[in-house]
Amino acid sequence: MTNRRRDGLAVLSRLKRHEIEAVAQQMAAVNSALARIEAERKDLLDHINESGESDGLEGARLRSAFIRNVSETIRGKDAEATRLRESSAGVHQRLNDLFSDAKRLDMIAARRAEQRKRRRDQRETAAQNEAFLAIWMQDRMS
Repeated sequence: MTNRRRDGLAVLSRLKRHEIEAVAQQMAAVNSALARIEAERKDLLDHINESGESDGLEGARLRSAFIRNVSETIRGKDAEATRLRESSAGVHQRLNDLFSDAKRLDMIAARRAEQRKRRRDQRETAAQNEAFLAIWMQDRMS
């Protein structure tokens, strides 16, 4: 194999690694956003639970409106989290595909390196055999 082909394979490998890093960063951003949403959701639920009992009818109305508002916000956070999870599935699949491509490139590079080693070993063996044959013929002639 020529050096250009090996260099081309190395370039492809580096490109795949860069793509993997970029997609991994996207996954990290999605996971960070999901963690933020979950933390906000938990804070809202804690806030509902911490708000005291209301005094009288007016307090009950305010508490009820507050709970509805927080519940609506929580539903919005849940919808956003669901949307992020769905989009992260595509990113996760892309990451798996890139890992698969990178592994395939690594296997090709390893197989080609093994073929180069095998050919080099065969050439060395042939050269040694020729040298031994020349020595043997020289010994026979003398």
